[in-house]
Amino acid sequence: PWWSVCILALAAAMVSAVGGEPGSAVFTQRVRLDLLAYASVGLFVAELARRGRKAVDILRNTQQEAQHGADAISEMRAVLEMSPIGLLTVDSRGRIGMANPSACRLLGFSSGTPEGDSAELYLPALANLRQSRQVTNLAQTMMEAAGRRRSGETFLSQACVSHYNDGAGPCLAVVLSDMTELIRDREETGLKQLLSTSRIVAGAVSHELRNLAAAASVLRLNLGKVDGLHENIDFQALETVIDSMLRVSSAELADAGEGVGAGLDVSDLLLELRTIISPELTEAGIDANWEIPDSLPAVRADRSGLLQVLLNLTKNSRRAVEHTPAASIRVAAYALDQSVVIRVADNGPGIPAVEQLFQPFQPGASATGLGLFVSRAIIRTFGGELHHIRPAGECVFLIDLPVIRSENQ
Repeated sequence: PWWSVCILALAAAMVSAVGGEPGSAVFTQRVRLDLLAYASVGLFVAELARRGRKAVDILRNTQQEAQHGADAISEMRAVLEMSPIGLLTVDSRGRIGMANPSACRLLGFSSGTPEGDSAELYLPALANLRQSRQVTNLAQTMMEAAGRRRSGETFLSQACVSHYNDGAGPCLAVVLSDMTELIRDREETGLKQLLSTSRIVAGAVSHELRNLAAAASVLRLNLGKVDGLHENIDFQALETVIDSMLRVSSAELADAGEGVGAGLDVSDLLLELRTIISPELTEAGIDANWEIPDSLPAVRADRSGLLQVLLNLTKNSRRAVEHTPAASIRVAAYALDQSVVIRVADNGPGIPAVEQLFQPFQPGASATGLGLFVSRAIIRTFGGELHHIRPAGECVFLIDLPVIRSENQ
């Protein structure tokens, strides 16, 4: 402390003044000068020591921070090298600045690295994105684009892109994955579902057409009893048309038994439905109530087909309660002896023409008017049924699906 330095300086000044004449002006002046000199030197040495200790502390902290930084860099490098997902950066010149081993393999490098190469050689979409005016707004932006490997082979990629600036210009950080198989499977599944739904619609329409053709056939038989009508050319043409209608309408509903396998977990499917539609209902201010049991018997149904029906019913309910005060939609499921019932209800104004509810091409429908017609056709292919009931204050649709029993049951 500064006061200890002053005491030591005073003691040193007194010792150096020994032999002088106390009280004289010379003695007093000498003591003052010695005291000042010793105090200055002492304070200077003390400050040097303090600064030295501070410098040592700063150096120690710097070394520790440098070591922590080196450890973090080593850990990050290990994570990058071991990551199964491709990670790369694109600098302000459009060149690949860093690429981890997964990114190198994805771009077709069994040895070597694409670092320093133009990103446009492998991912043209990234080069175009970097030159876009919107590049500074990128933050974890997902995109799907065609990529090209070192050998020239093309692949379908999914990239999560973020922007950063290195001082020289805009740069991109990219998380890259090969989605070729996944996208192919997704498109094949979508096509399979489209074809399946098309067969169901065609079968359902054929069923309705067959009823009309049968009625026309009865009328033809009755008219055929009129004398001389068989010789009429127009009547013969009508018979040909009716016969053609009967042949065209011979198609039956698609068999949904294909692909059902061990059965469908309805609880799991309803959880997926809630995940899909809840944000839309919340945004619209609709109160959604879900009663999903932990376990229900497996049912005979196709997952994508049943999900399509449930999405159609819940979206219909959403439109129905759009202008209803305290709008609410309730989805519940419960098991009976031989079936599982899914109940979709809303507190909307209801459906005016119930007798034509499941007829195709409904007037006033938001789209084609085939929604409920196709939904019922899909449920029937599972061996189930779609019902509509109207209890007080509710509009309710019930999906009744048959339970798949195990051999010991």
